Amino acid sequence: MTTHHTDIGELISIFYAQFMELYGDEELASVATSAVIADLLAANATRAGLRDAA
Repeated sequence: MTTHHTDIGELISIFYAQFMELYGDEELASVATSAVIADLLAANATRAGLRDAA
């Protein structure tokens, strides 16, 4: 299995570009990107908390 390491800046750029293509609006793309990144960070924190509790 091949792994690919992506940093947070790359993720933000990728999501923003996709949302710009989808919505065609900078403000909406920014808000959508922010929401997705926040969800990813929250999910990661939850997984880390569960892993530490085990």
